[in-house]
Amino acid sequence: MPHQKSAQPPAPAPPPASRPEQPGGRRTGRGRPRRAGADAAILAATIGLLGEGGYAGLRIDEVARRAGTAKTTIYRRWPSRTHLAVAAVEHLLGDRRLPEPSGEALTDLDALIGAAFTPLVRGGSGLVAITLDIHRQDDADLKAAYRRRIIDPVRHRAVALVRRAAREGLVDERADPEVLVDAAIGGLLYRSTILGQEMTAEQASGFVRELLGITAP
Repeated sequence: MPHQKSAQPPAPAPPPASRPEQPGGRRTGRGRPRRAGADAAILAATIGLLGEGGYAGLRIDEVARRAGTAKTTIYRRWPSRTHLAVAAVEHLLGDRRLPEPSGEALTDLDALIGAAFTPLVRGGSGLVAITLDIHRQDDADLKAAYRRRIIDPVRHRAVALVRRAAREGLVDERADPEVLVDAAIGGLLYRSTILGQEMTAEQASGFVRELLGITAP
């Protein structure tokens, strides 16, 4: 990765510690606002390159060329290929803000599937191919960042919900919640990508409930 120049660039400096700048040309601090749509163009170019050549084929200069921006603009926003690749997958998944707990295990499980699992399923084989390619890389930082940003928030919430469902007598308490969650995620992806079955949020929830052995309405 090239080193940034010491001279002050014309675009604004990045915000502190992992808080993304606002797209669309809004001012995020001192300096000029970035070109409207720059973030979206950069992420779209990144997704295209990941789909075409995998992580090994992701080159910042080619992202800049396709997005119509400078490499320095990309590096101010995402300091490495790792940051850019993970951000592109987040962008592809869309809004995955986890819903607030309601206090009901089944209600919360259905909401979690709708908010987090369904966008992953609907991403199709292209998204799965990018994900598998990332995990094939001999890059511990890349895989750790992907798991921390994409996988862990949803998986930890799902495991906690299955544990709560077991305490409430809805799931066999002898079963390992982590195994159940991993099987559910794998099953959803298998049905959507290998079998090519389109699934609604309701169908995905029904599949997970059946796998967990939940018969309650």
